[in-house]
Amino acid sequence: MDWLNILIFGVIPVLTVVIVFLVKRKMLWAAPIISTVLALVTYIITIEPTMTEIFRNSEWRGFFLLAMFMHFGIAVVLTAIAYFAAYIHKRMKIQF
Repeated sequence: MDWLNILIFGVIPVLTVVIVFLVKRKMLWAAPIISTVLALVTYIITIEPTMTEIFRNSEWRGFFLLAMFMHFGIAVVLTAIAYFAAYIHKRMKIQF
């Protein structure tokens, strides 16, 4: 399961913020939402056989919701860093 945690909490938020930053900076506010939806879909695909058990058990449901909130928080922090980089880019007129 280590690869899944790296994918959910590292690769997906970073790639989403970077792609949105490079493609359309005005839509950067949507990066945490897009990233969280992608993480949710990834969780559903990988843990699909046990999803009914997860939502029956309140401990697993709490863990799942906590993981989604953590992912959203990570994506928000990365988005704030991207906004700061865009501000510096605009202020100094550096070509990326």
